[in-house]
Amino acid sequence: MAEVRERNSYGLYHLTDTIHYEYEYHHEGSRKRNKRSKDRFRDFLPATRGFMDDLTVTTSSHIQARWILSALEEVVTWARMKFKPRKSRSMILRKGQITTKFQLKIQGDEIPTIVDNPIKCLGKWFDDTLKDNASVKTVQTQVVEWLKKVDKSGLPGKFKAWIYQHGLLSRLTWLLMIYEMTATTVEAIERTINSHLRRWLGVPLSFTAIGLYSRSSQLQLPLTSTLEEYKVSKSKLVMTLRDSKDSKISKAGIQTRTGRKWSARTAVNQAESILHHKDIVGITCTGRQGLGMTHFQQWSKATPKEKSSMVQSEIRTVEEEQRRAKAVELSRQGAWMKWNLPERKITWAELWRMEPFRISFMLKSVYDTLPSPSNLHQWGLIEEPSCKLCGERGTMAHILSGCKVALTQGRYRWRHDKVLKHLAEILDIERRKKSHQKQRQSRSDSSEREIRDMQQSHNSTSSWTRAVNGT
Repeated sequence: MAEVRERNSYGLYHLTDTIHYEYEYHHEGSRKRNKRSKDRFRDFLPATRGFMDDLTVTTSSHIQARWILSALEEVVTWARMKFKPRKSRSMILRKGQITTKFQLKIQGDEIPTIVDNPIKCLGKWFDDTLKDNASVKTVQTQVVEWLKKVDKSGLPGKFKAWIYQHGLLSRLTWLLMIYEMTATTVEAIERTINSHLRRWLGVPLSFTAIGLYSRSSQLQLPLTSTLEEYKVSKSKLVMTLRDSKDSKISKAGIQTRTGRKWSARTAVNQAESILHHKDIVGITCTGRQGLGMTHFQQWSKATPKEKSSMVQSEIRTVEEEQRRAKAVELSRQGAWMKWNLPERKITWAELWRMEPFRISFMLKSVYDTLPSPSNLHQWGLIEEPSCKLCGERGTMAHILSGCKVALTQGRYRWRHDKVLKHLAEILDIERRKKSHQKQRQSRSDSSEREIRDMQQSHNSTSSWTRAVNGT
């Protein structure tokens, strides 16, 4: 079998019929035009072999490959165009093994073999092994290098986390989708990413990954799990290949290999069965909401694009349920499961306004990783887990709001009282200013009143004097 891949052959669709005619001419040894050549060409060269300016030629022997290349050379030369052999690759298989015994040429230039010159297409490397083992190791190395570059950027930790979410993750997701990578390998990559995120956000190494990626916890960060994106992208790939409008793609039986720990096809089937079951159950009310308060998308009436998004959302929901199931097993960092409080979603705009120590304290307090006496004793740093003020067990809840001695001494109100004291001082100053102004105003009013009375008395006296003198 011989396969040739060429890139940048402009005007491909305009020349397809002519190329096929030349192929028929050399292959059948006849100069008569075949009336059904167009239909035969569609069977010979499916749509997947000619895309935009790329052309892939696959034949059963290297002789047939030379025939097609000669036909391509004649037609392209007639069109005053030229191939670029350095951007093309050839691969010849003989009895299942790659051989370099035969060479293929186009327009007098030799086409490089894939043995010595691997080629990259749409971000994926193709080599003579026809496997992704070396590429997977390269991806793991690239992730470590990317994280090191971000870590050495000198930016605050929250900005590094933003770079991961909006820069590194999108590039990594594409690589996870195009390569045959197992879920175990992706979990190892995510552990490396988690260690950097913990350091950037100022939380200890024992901080659970649930606190970084959970969408239903009491404190939700705007970060996305690499493993979750891997599962969603693989599921999307399965549905794209299975539901393709091209029958040659949908019936090709292409398998998306993800290892034995997790199967993309099984996950898609389970998500579709759940959505079918929701159609049977129908619209359900939650809390005090009435009928029609929420929109319910039915699986049976959804378009292919809507079905794909519904399956992806369902896979994310299943992943979140697994996180909650794991959080139940955590006695300390999963204590928030028992809280009856409203959820808080942290946005990037809120993170920009927060100081690094405040972000760190907020995460540690929710997931009980603050250096309380109880935690320090469990970590082996101190001998007694008791509170130094009252002698009771110094848990996080006790230190923050449960110590009676601290409550009596007013330590819990210290920050609040400081703010009130500052406000009281300002109010007292303003009150004195107002009272002083009132006193001055009252004095000025009284003096004006006295002057007015004196003028009135003087006027009355002078008028009486004139009246007496007149008489």
